[in-house]
Amino acid sequence: MPLYKFRDGDLFYNQIKAHPSSSFFVYNSSIYYNKQATKPGSSVAHATMVPVGHVSLFEYNVDRPTVADLTMTIGPSSSIPTGSDTQHLAKAGPTGPNVRNTGLIYPWVYKGIQKVAFKNIKRVSYIHNYMQGDVITGSYQLSSSITRQRYTALHLFNHSNRTGSALKHPLRQAKMLGPHYDFPSGSSVATNVIQIPSIFYGSKIKKGTVDLKYYMTGNVVGRLKDSRQDGALIQSEGTEGSANDGQIAGVVLYKEGFIILTGSWNLATTFSDSDKIGDKDYLGNAIGPAENGSWLNFGFGANDKVTAGANLTNGSASFEINFAGTHRVPTVTMLAHANKGELNYSNNLTYLSASQTSSVTSGSYQYIQSEKVIKNIYSSSYAEPTGSLVKTTYINKIGIYDRRKKLIGIASLAKPVKKTEDRDLTFKLKLDI
Repeated sequence: MPLYKFRDGDLFYNQIKAHPSSSFFVYNSSIYYNKQATKPGSSVAHATMVPVGHVSLFEYNVDRPTVADLTMTIGPSSSIPTGSDTQHLAKAGPTGPNVRNTGLIYPWVYKGIQKVAFKNIKRVSYIHNYMQGDVITGSYQLSSSITRQRYTALHLFNHSNRTGSALKHPLRQAKMLGPHYDFPSGSSVATNVIQIPSIFYGSKIKKGTVDLKYYMTGNVVGRLKDSRQDGALIQSEGTEGSANDGQIAGVVLYKEGFIILTGSWNLATTFSDSDKIGDKDYLGNAIGPAENGSWLNFGFGANDKVTAGANLTNGSASFEINFAGTHRVPTVTMLAHANKGELNYSNNLTYLSASQTSSVTSGSYQYIQSEKVIKNIYSSSYAEPTGSLVKTTYINKIGIYDRRKKLIGIASLAKPVKKTEDRDLTFKLKLDI
């Protein structure tokens, strides 16, 4: 098997900028991501094993059934107490920790002299709630989705310990794009904040792609777009509330993934009781009686501590969020050459003529094996004589090796390529990292 070294000019390092689209639809306190509902699995009701509208951050436990027997362990064969010992999922035995077999993949450490724990375990809890040898477990069922926070005028969105306080610096930087980014400290303006995790948009949200739609009984009563690509969300396509078309109802922080809405005007001139919304603030407290729909209600039910109860209803409203992200994907392009007069012999048995017989002549001082006859697949225009022998192979795979000549990758061709001695071939291999 011949090995070739990549020469100067055979390796190219690039970066691809992609803009994948994302869509969220919120209705009746349920979120649907890219119009996907439940994905039935063979072992569980939802194959991804995370809530609908969420993406799994690890994707380790997919369609994996749980184990009901709480005494089953992984490792040393000893049982786990099933009585009141619910705080500690397992105990370290004399030959190692007894880790509970839940059927799922999960990380674990046990309390020892190394003082190792997970980031979500507070120091006080680590000291007082776990004894020496207790197994501390984590979870790979982590998921992510959009989140909404509603601030009333009294809450001061950008006050200390508020979301706006952490966004003061990016808001100050964005003010060069226009006064719509001006949220002065202590401003008593009701605010609606939609938080989008970076897993959905990559490095930043692409400018000009943010599109928010407010539906009432299935009809669009308001639409916001950053059509000027300066972060300003401008209302358009208002049906009954068209008098406010062209007004700025909020802003977008593209790098941070925040949508901040302040438009408090009614999106329709008439509302029935079934259309009105009873909202909650960011602390989960009810905000007065049910009110007419506005951009302050947009995204109602998107992980915003809203639960069923008096004056807590989204009426007939539903909400749609569309945007495109920016993902930079490093790529490596490799050029593999098959030069003239090379790679025209194969150890595959089909390379030899099937009609020949193998014979060996041996004696006291010699061992002679009969010559192998290469199969000639090159045909002439006549039945006799046959065409001259042309060594021909077919390349269907290319191996990539590291400096220690260890195979680290295989490129498979969709269709084998014919290689003769007078042909020069170059294969272009591309790897996304």
